[in-house]
Amino acid sequence: MYKNLKSSIKDLDQKGRVVVTANAFNNVDSQMDMSMRGSFAKTLSEHFKRVKWYLNHDTTKLIGVPIEGRETDTHLELVGQLNMNKEIGKDVYEDYKLYAEYGRTLEHSIGVDAIKYTIDGQVRKVSEWKLWEYSTLTNWGANPDTGLVSIKSDIDWMNIQLNKGDYTDEKFLEIEKHLKFLKSLITEPHSTQEEPIDLKAISAAFINSLK
Repeated sequence: MYKNLKSSIKDLDQKGRVVVTANAFNNVDSQMDMSMRGSFAKTLSEHFKRVKWYLNHDTTKLIGVPIEGRETDTHLELVGQLNMNKEIGKDVYEDYKLYAEYGRTLEHSIGVDAIKYTIDGQVRKVSEWKLWEYSTLTNWGANPDTGLVSIKSDIDWMNIQLNKGDYTDEKFLEIEKHLKFLKSLITEPHSTQEEPIDLKAISAAFINSLK
């Protein structure tokens, strides 16, 4: 699952080291999730060496190396070093620097799985996340009005189906392909001149075909 962040750049030095203030604790986000303080502690301790830093969630565009992840009283902070020996690293650095000069920031998104959580009404209180990657975005973070909230449960449902093992190989591939398609609709920007994409209808139609 991707979570788009109301993030900010806490620090950017001349060597390309970037500190991102990421997920806020004890705050209900646009996906109706509340990350509890300590929810990243286990993944930062046990899994952080496998975390990647991409551009726009594109696994072929590795832009740097995550150096440190830490929890403050209020936020998750991610420290990374851009690869300044690659053109893509230099380009992202220049974008960060330009935005900072005008008091603005690029947006970010993290790829996570909710490991432990409770449901309180419509809010999912997550006490443990698994962090896989974070991305610098050159597009916009997902707007809840585009249908991100409405299809999140459908994406979770399809992830469960992939783990059940009661489909043919062909059907597994079909589910995986549809999941990637839904995630691309979430993360890729769409012109405001276009008709809104009914993500809920798209996912519901596919789920009905599996039942």
